[in-house]
Amino acid sequence: MSGHDHSHSGHSRGAEPVSNARLAGAAGVNTGFAVVQILVGLALGSVVVLADSLHQIIDAVGLLTALAALRLLRRPPTSSMTFGWGKADALGGYTSGLLLLGSIAWVVYESIERLFNPVAVDGGGVILIGLAGMAVNGISVLALGHGEHLSLKAARLHLLVDLAGSGIVVLAGLLLQGTGATWVDPVASLVVNALVLRGTWSLLRNASAELLDRSPNDGAATEVHELINGTAGISNVHHVHTRNIAPGVVSVTAHVVMDGSVNLHDAQELMHVLQDEMADRLGIAHSTIQLECHNCEDVVH
Repeated sequence: MSGHDHSHSGHSRGAEPVSNARLAGAAGVNTGFAVVQILVGLALGSVVVLADSLHQIIDAVGLLTALAALRLLRRPPTSSMTFGWGKADALGGYTSGLLLLGSIAWVVYESIERLFNPVAVDGGGVILIGLAGMAVNGISVLALGHGEHLSLKAARLHLLVDLAGSGIVVLAGLLLQGTGATWVDPVASLVVNALVLRGTWSLLRNASAELLDRSPNDGAATEVHELINGTAGISNVHHVHTRNIAPGVVSVTAHVVMDGSVNLHDAQELMHVLQDEMADRLGIAHSTIQLECHNCEDVVH
Protein backbone atom coordinates (compact mmCIF):
# COMPACT_ATOMS: atom_id res chain seq x y z
CA MET A 1 0.00 0.00 0.00
CA SER A 2 1.34 3.39 -0.85
CA GLY A 3 0.40 7.00 -0.19
CA HIS A 4 1.05 9.62 -2.81
CA ASP A 5 0.83 13.40 -2.68
CA HIS A 6 0.71 15.95 -5.50
CA SER A 7 1.46 19.58 -4.82
CA HIS A 8 0.77 20.96 -8.31
CA SER A 9 -1.25 24.15 -8.10
CA GLY A 10 -3.93 22.80 -10.41
CA HIS A 11 -4.80 19.99 -8.04
CA SER A 12 -5.95 22.14 -5.18
CA ARG A 13 -9.28 23.71 -5.91
CA GLY A 14 -9.21 26.15 -3.01
CA ALA A 15 -8.18 29.74 -3.69
CA GLU A 16 -5.25 31.34 -1.89
CA PRO A 17 -6.36 32.14 1.66
CA VAL A 18 -7.01 35.73 2.65
CA SER A 19 -4.30 37.26 4.86
CA ASN A 20 -4.52 37.02 8.64
CA ALA A 21 -4.25 40.80 8.89
CA ARG A 22 -7.31 41.39 6.72
CA LEU A 23 -9.32 38.80 8.62
CA ALA A 24 -8.32 40.27 11.97
CA GLY A 25 -9.09 43.79 10.74
CA ALA A 26 -12.56 42.78 9.52
CA ALA A 27 -13.24 41.04 12.85
CA GLY A 28 -12.22 44.15 14.79
CA VAL A 29 -14.40 46.48 12.71
CA ASN A 30 -17.42 44.18 13.01
CA THR A 31 -16.97 43.82 16.78
CA GLY A 32 -16.80 47.57 17.26
CA PHE A 33 -19.85 48.19 15.09
CA ALA A 34 -21.83 45.49 16.90
CA VAL A 35 -21.31 47.35 20.18
CA VAL A 36 -22.57 50.54 18.54
CA GLN A 37 -25.62 48.71 17.17
CA ILE A 38 -26.50 47.25 20.56
CA LEU A 39 -26.35 50.66 22.21
CA VAL A 40 -28.39 52.30 19.44
CA GLY A 41 -30.89 49.43 19.35
CA LEU A 42 -31.50 49.69 23.11
CA ALA A 43 -31.79 53.46 22.91
CA LEU A 44 -34.29 53.29 20.03
CA GLY A 45 -36.13 50.26 21.36
CA SER A 46 -35.79 48.62 17.92
CA VAL A 47 -35.77 44.83 17.79
CA VAL A 48 -34.68 44.80 14.14
CA VAL A 49 -31.57 46.83 15.04
CA LEU A 50 -30.88 44.49 17.97
CA ALA A 51 -31.32 41.52 15.60
CA ASP A 52 -28.82 43.05 13.22
CA SER A 53 -26.41 43.75 16.09
CA LEU A 54 -26.55 40.13 17.18
CA HIS A 55 -25.76 39.04 13.65
CA GLN A 56 -22.90 41.51 13.64
CA ILE A 57 -21.48 39.85 16.75
CA ILE A 58 -21.80 36.47 15.06
CA ASP A 59 -20.03 37.98 12.04
CA ALA A 60 -17.11 38.89 14.27
CA VAL A 61 -17.06 35.43 15.88
CA GLY A 62 -17.22 33.86 12.42
CA LEU A 63 -14.28 35.94 11.23
CA LEU A 64 -12.24 35.01 14.29
CA THR A 65 -13.18 31.34 13.76
CA ALA A 66 -12.02 31.59 10.15
CA LEU A 67 -8.78 33.20 11.29
CA ALA A 68 -8.10 30.40 13.79
CA ALA A 69 -9.01 27.69 11.25
CA LEU A 70 -6.74 29.11 8.53
CA ARG A 71 -3.85 29.40 10.98
CA LEU A 72 -4.31 25.72 11.85
CA LEU A 73 -4.47 24.79 8.16
CA ARG A 74 -0.97 26.19 7.68
CA ARG A 75 0.48 23.89 10.34
CA PRO A 76 2.35 20.84 9.02
CA PRO A 77 1.20 17.30 9.93
CA THR A 78 2.54 15.81 13.15
CA SER A 79 2.90 12.30 14.55
CA SER A 80 -0.48 12.66 16.26
CA MET A 81 -2.19 14.71 13.49
CA THR A 82 -0.94 12.68 10.55
CA PHE A 83 -3.50 14.09 8.08
CA GLY A 84 -2.74 17.64 9.16
CA TRP A 85 -5.31 20.16 10.35
CA GLY A 86 -7.54 20.24 7.27
CA LYS A 87 -10.73 19.47 9.21
CA ALA A 88 -10.28 22.61 11.30
CA ASP A 89 -11.83 24.55 8.43
CA ALA A 90 -15.05 22.48 8.42
CA LEU A 91 -15.16 22.51 12.22
CA GLY A 92 -14.89 26.29 12.18
CA GLY A 93 -17.71 26.58 9.67
CA TYR A 94 -19.90 24.18 11.65
CA THR A 95 -19.30 26.02 14.92
CA SER A 96 -20.14 29.31 13.28
CA GLY A 97 -23.36 27.82 11.92
CA LEU A 98 -24.44 26.65 15.37
CA LEU A 99 -23.85 30.14 16.74
CA LEU A 100 -26.08 31.53 14.03
CA LEU A 101 -28.86 29.08 14.95
CA GLY A 102 -28.72 30.31 18.53
CA SER A 103 -28.99 33.93 17.45
CA ILE A 104 -31.92 33.14 15.17
CA ALA A 105 -33.87 31.47 17.98
CA TRP A 106 -33.36 34.41 20.36
CA VAL A 107 -34.29 37.14 17.89
CA VAL A 108 -37.34 35.27 16.57
CA TYR A 109 -38.60 34.98 20.14
CA GLU A 110 -38.06 38.70 20.74
CA SER A 111 -39.72 39.62 17.44
CA ILE A 112 -42.85 37.54 18.09
CA GLU A 113 -43.17 39.02 21.56
CA ARG A 114 -42.85 42.52 20.08
CA LEU A 115 -45.73 41.77 17.68
CA PHE A 116 -48.04 41.24 20.65
CA ASN A 117 -46.53 44.05 22.71
CA PRO A 118 -45.72 46.78 20.15
CA VAL A 119 -43.30 49.59 20.91
CA ALA A 120 -42.96 52.87 18.98
CA VAL A 121 -39.57 53.14 17.24
CA ASP A 122 -37.78 56.18 15.78
CA GLY A 123 -37.51 55.49 12.05
CA GLY A 124 -34.79 58.08 11.41
CA GLY A 125 -32.33 56.45 13.82
CA VAL A 126 -33.08 53.02 12.35
CA ILE A 127 -32.28 54.31 8.84
CA LEU A 128 -28.92 55.75 9.90
CA ILE A 129 -27.75 52.62 11.72
CA GLY A 130 -28.89 50.49 8.77
CA LEU A 131 -26.88 52.56 6.29
CA ALA A 132 -23.82 52.32 8.52
CA GLY A 133 -24.29 48.55 8.71
CA MET A 134 -24.41 48.27 4.94
CA ALA A 135 -21.12 50.14 4.67
CA VAL A 136 -19.34 48.04 7.32
CA ASN A 137 -20.54 44.70 5.93
CA GLY A 138 -19.90 45.65 2.32
CA ILE A 139 -16.30 46.64 3.05
CA SER A 140 -15.77 43.44 5.08
CA VAL A 141 -17.06 41.24 2.24
CA LEU A 142 -14.63 42.90 -0.18
CA ALA A 143 -11.80 42.36 2.30
CA LEU A 144 -12.50 38.61 2.49
CA GLY A 145 -12.49 38.04 -1.26
CA HIS A 146 -13.63 34.67 -2.64
CA GLY A 147 -11.71 31.99 -0.72
CA GLU A 148 -13.11 28.45 -0.91
CA HIS A 149 -12.43 27.40 2.70
CA LEU A 150 -15.60 26.53 4.62
CA SER A 151 -14.75 28.80 7.54
CA LEU A 152 -14.22 31.69 5.09
CA LYS A 153 -17.44 30.82 3.29
CA ALA A 154 -19.19 30.87 6.67
CA ALA A 155 -17.76 34.27 7.54
CA ARG A 156 -18.63 35.65 4.11
CA LEU A 157 -22.15 34.22 4.40
CA HIS A 158 -22.59 35.95 7.74
CA LEU A 159 -21.51 39.25 6.24
CA LEU A 160 -23.63 38.95 3.10
CA VAL A 161 -26.71 38.03 5.11
CA ASP A 162 -26.04 40.91 7.48
CA LEU A 163 -25.58 43.19 4.47
CA ALA A 164 -29.05 42.17 3.28
CA GLY A 165 -30.28 42.53 6.84
CA SER A 166 -28.98 46.09 7.02
CA GLY A 167 -30.87 46.83 3.81
CA ILE A 168 -34.03 45.53 5.46
CA VAL A 169 -33.26 47.70 8.50
CA VAL A 170 -33.11 50.75 6.22
CA LEU A 171 -36.40 49.78 4.56
CA ALA A 172 -38.01 49.22 7.95
CA GLY A 173 -36.80 52.65 9.08
CA LEU A 174 -38.33 54.28 6.02
CA LEU A 175 -41.65 52.54 6.67
CA LEU A 176 -41.55 53.44 10.35
CA GLN A 177 -40.87 57.06 9.56
CA GLY A 178 -43.54 57.19 6.86
CA THR A 179 -46.33 55.23 8.55
CA GLY A 180 -45.48 54.87 12.25
CA ALA A 181 -46.77 51.26 12.10
CA THR A 182 -45.40 49.35 15.11
CA TRP A 183 -45.56 45.97 13.36
CA VAL A 184 -42.91 46.96 10.81
CA ASP A 185 -39.97 46.54 13.20
CA PRO A 186 -40.65 42.93 14.36
CA VAL A 187 -41.82 41.76 10.91
CA ALA A 188 -38.63 43.12 9.32
CA SER A 189 -36.65 41.28 11.99
CA LEU A 190 -38.39 38.00 11.13
CA VAL A 191 -37.58 38.52 7.44
CA VAL A 192 -33.89 39.00 8.29
CA ASN A 193 -33.90 35.79 10.32
CA ALA A 194 -35.54 33.84 7.50
CA LEU A 195 -32.63 34.85 5.24
CA VAL A 196 -30.12 33.81 7.89
CA LEU A 197 -31.79 30.43 8.49
CA ARG A 198 -31.67 29.48 4.80
CA GLY A 199 -27.96 30.23 4.51
CA THR A 200 -27.16 28.65 7.87
CA TRP A 201 -28.82 25.37 6.91
CA SER A 202 -26.71 25.13 3.76
CA LEU A 203 -23.55 25.92 5.71
CA LEU A 204 -24.24 23.29 8.40
CA ARG A 205 -25.06 20.67 5.76
CA ASN A 206 -21.79 21.24 3.86
CA ALA A 207 -19.63 21.42 6.98
CA SER A 208 -21.14 18.30 8.56
CA ALA A 209 -20.71 16.39 5.27
CA GLU A 210 -16.98 17.16 5.29
CA LEU A 211 -16.60 16.35 9.00
CA LEU A 212 -18.33 12.98 8.41
CA ASP A 213 -16.05 12.21 5.42
CA ARG A 214 -18.77 12.28 2.81
CA SER A 215 -17.50 11.92 -0.75
CA PRO A 216 -16.67 15.36 -2.25
CA ASN A 217 -19.39 14.75 -4.86
CA ASP A 218 -21.78 11.92 -5.63
CA GLY A 219 -19.81 10.78 -8.67
CA ALA A 220 -16.27 10.99 -7.25
CA ALA A 221 -15.90 7.31 -6.37
CA THR A 222 -17.46 6.27 -9.71
CA GLU A 223 -15.02 8.49 -11.63
CA VAL A 224 -12.05 6.95 -9.80
CA HIS A 225 -13.42 3.44 -10.40
CA GLU A 226 -13.84 4.05 -14.13
CA LEU A 227 -10.41 5.66 -14.50
CA ILE A 228 -8.59 2.79 -12.79
CA ASN A 229 -10.59 0.08 -14.56
CA GLY A 230 -9.77 1.71 -17.91
CA THR A 231 -6.01 1.54 -17.27
CA ALA A 232 -3.98 -1.14 -19.04
CA GLY A 233 -2.72 -3.86 -16.71
CA ILE A 234 -5.68 -3.63 -14.29
CA SER A 235 -8.28 -6.39 -14.04
CA ASN A 236 -10.38 -5.10 -11.16
CA VAL A 237 -10.75 -2.29 -8.61
CA HIS A 238 -12.78 -2.36 -5.42
CA HIS A 239 -13.13 -0.73 -1.99
CA VAL A 240 -12.85 2.77 -3.49
CA HIS A 241 -13.27 5.53 -0.87
CA THR A 242 -13.04 9.29 -1.40
CA ARG A 243 -13.13 12.20 1.04
CA ASN A 244 -11.79 15.69 1.63
CA ILE A 245 -8.86 15.91 4.03
CA ALA A 246 -8.52 19.69 3.66
CA PRO A 247 -10.22 22.45 1.65
CA GLY A 248 -9.93 21.47 -2.02
CA VAL A 249 -7.75 18.43 -1.21
CA VAL A 250 -9.39 15.10 -2.11
CA SER A 251 -8.03 11.82 -0.76
CA VAL A 252 -8.69 8.42 -2.35
CA THR A 253 -8.03 4.87 -1.16
CA ALA A 254 -8.57 1.84 -3.41
CA HIS A 255 -7.74 -1.85 -3.81
CA VAL A 256 -6.45 -2.62 -7.32
CA VAL A 257 -6.08 -6.12 -8.79
CA MET A 258 -3.35 -6.40 -11.44
CA ASP A 259 -3.40 -8.58 -14.55
CA GLY A 260 -1.10 -11.62 -14.53
CA SER A 261 2.17 -11.94 -12.71
CA VAL A 262 3.93 -8.62 -12.19
CA ASN A 263 7.25 -8.04 -10.45
CA LEU A 264 7.57 -5.49 -7.67
CA HIS A 265 9.20 -2.84 -9.86
CA ASP A 266 6.48 -3.02 -12.53
CA ALA A 267 3.78 -2.99 -9.85
CA GLN A 268 5.17 0.21 -8.38
CA GLU A 269 5.43 1.79 -11.82
CA LEU A 270 1.79 0.91 -12.48
CA MET A 271 0.77 2.41 -9.16
CA HIS A 272 2.53 5.67 -10.01
CA VAL A 273 0.76 5.78 -13.38
CA LEU A 274 -2.60 5.43 -11.63
CA GLN A 275 -1.79 8.12 -9.09
CA ASP A 276 -0.56 10.56 -11.72
CA GLU A 277 -3.68 9.93 -13.82
CA MET A 278 -5.96 10.61 -10.84
CA ALA A 279 -4.06 13.78 -10.02
CA ASP A 280 -4.01 15.11 -13.58
CA ARG A 281 -7.52 14.12 -14.69
CA LEU A 282 -9.51 14.25 -11.45
CA GLY A 283 -7.51 16.74 -9.38
CA ILE A 284 -6.92 14.20 -6.59
CA ALA A 285 -3.95 15.38 -4.54
CA HIS A 286 -3.57 12.37 -2.21
CA SER A 287 -4.08 8.71 -3.09
CA THR A 288 -3.35 5.43 -1.34
CA ILE A 289 -3.50 2.28 -3.46
CA GLN A 290 -3.34 -1.33 -2.30
CA LEU A 291 -2.09 -3.49 -5.16
CA GLU A 292 -3.26 -7.11 -5.29
CA CYS A 293 -2.71 -10.16 -7.47
CA HIS A 294 -6.26 -11.37 -6.72
CA ASN A 295 -9.32 -10.04 -4.91
CA CYS A 296 -8.63 -9.60 -1.22
CA GLU A 297 -10.58 -11.83 1.13
CA ASP A 298 -11.64 -9.00 3.45
CA VAL A 299 -15.34 -8.31 3.11
CA VAL A 300 -15.66 -5.32 5.43
CA HIS A 301 -13.45 -2.22 5.00
